[in-house]
Amino acid sequence: MPGSGLTDEEGQLRGSEVSEAGAPPESGQLYRANTNNFDLPRRQAKTAETVAVAIVHDVVSRKLKPGDMLPSESVMRAEYGVSRASLREALRLLEVQGLIRLKPGPGGGPEVGEVDPRNLAQLTSLYLHLGGGTYRQLFEAQLHIAPLVARLAAANPDRELVRSRMSPFLVADLPVEGDAYWATTGSFHGRVEELSGNRVVELMARVISHLWNVHVATRMDTTPLRSMIHADHRKIARAIIAGHETKAGRLMCDHYEVLQAEYARHWPARFDELIEWG
Repeated sequence: MPGSGLTDEEGQLRGSEVSEAGAPPESGQLYRANTNNFDLPRRQAKTAETVAVAIVHDVVSRKLKPGDMLPSESVMRAEYGVSRASLREALRLLEVQGLIRLKPGPGGGPEVGEVDPRNLAQLTSLYLHLGGGTYRQLFEAQLHIAPLVARLAAANPDRELVRSRMSPFLVADLPVEGDAYWATTGSFHGRVEELSGNRVVELMARVISHLWNVHVATRMDTTPLRSMIHADHRKIARAIIAGHETKAGRLMCDHYEVLQAEYARHWPARFDELIEWG
């Protein structure tokens, strides 16, 4: 597109957006799914994106672990047949997602990072903010997925694993103050999600839980609720250990409905605010 500063491809995309939309999107609605996406040709991946995918495939196929070093820049350039600029852009793409870390200094270079759902949660919060998603909608999603996770955990066939993962939450003297409280409650839900046995459901549940905890739960004084929360967790843990799928799901749903009512009573305006990016 001459004089516009855009490439031909970008200009065509920008033009199609204007012609279809007709007007700028409203605030909080910048991201809208195109209902005709399945009819559109797939965008050709940039070289850096292709290299990033290849690096991830190699990390998985070579069974590399967090902290393992990737090959040197010269080796990767030769292996993937790309320029230094494309390789470095690929590494930056992976670094932004937390999938690698660029270790500085002598003996440094790219090393494998942790696969952390918090990175996906942060990116998801951006899309939800631009799409007009609210905390009320986030909590509604949690009311659907959390009981499903509990039912799947109760149905896990490895009963010994279920018992070992849930038993720590049956004791009566769990912490109710400081970081120890948050670590305990976070661990409870993390273990239930892990026991679901479905990595897709587990990941979606972790993303939703992380967003709610960061943006709502940890910004309130939950002290009066903490003993009740532990009591609910004990009931849910017992149902999961016993393999009572329906009961586990119902108890989890009841648990979150009570929390929603309490959070709404203390911070009603928060529920209708747009989800923040971050």
